[in-house]
Amino acid sequence: MADTSSKTDKFLQAIEKYAEEQRSKIRSESELFKEKEIAKAEEDGIREAYVLIQRKMAEIKTQISASLSKQETASRQELFLRRAEITDEVFDKAKNKLLDFTKSDKYKPFLLQNVEEIAKVLKGEITLFVKADDMKYEADIKKAFGNKCTVRTSEQIAIGGVIGKSFSAGLIADESLDSKLQEQREWFCTNSSLRVTE
Repeated sequence: MADTSSKTDKFLQAIEKYAEEQRSKIRSESELFKEKEIAKAEEDGIREAYVLIQRKMAEIKTQISASLSKQETASRQELFLRRAEITDEVFDKAKNKLLDFTKSDKYKPFLLQNVEEIAKVLKGEITLFVKADDMKYEADIKKAFGNKCTVRTSEQIAIGGVIGKSFSAGLIADESLDSKLQEQREWFCTNSSLRVTE
């Protein structure tokens, strides 16, 4: 019986040893599995965090870009308006100087010279238009043209000068200071390269 007891002890020890080995193996595999899962979770978390950071950075870049674009547009608009103000100021001063010129002694000879220039271009039945204040020169204008014209006022002429029209030929000769100033304004806007800086 001692022999059986010894065999049983050995058998139980073998089972215990096997069970201990299996426990150790399971613990080891469990630890390894846990480490892999933690590493995978960390990797996934890092990847998700990276994607989130990239998305947020893209949103911030878009917001900054939109904000800068809006500011740039507002600045351009402001500069455009300032350029228009400066142009208006310049041409208002020019208009005032021309109005002063029409009140000077040099204006009448200038006006009559323009009438003579129109007479070289327009023939036939001609109507000459002047501003209301220049009707005082009507007799001189007719004489300068050769007495073959009608002189009338035109609201189109605010500064001075003369516009000749041949209704039969459908021709116009514009020697008004108003149109000359407008032509200069258009030229100025196209060619001046006026830049307004802060």
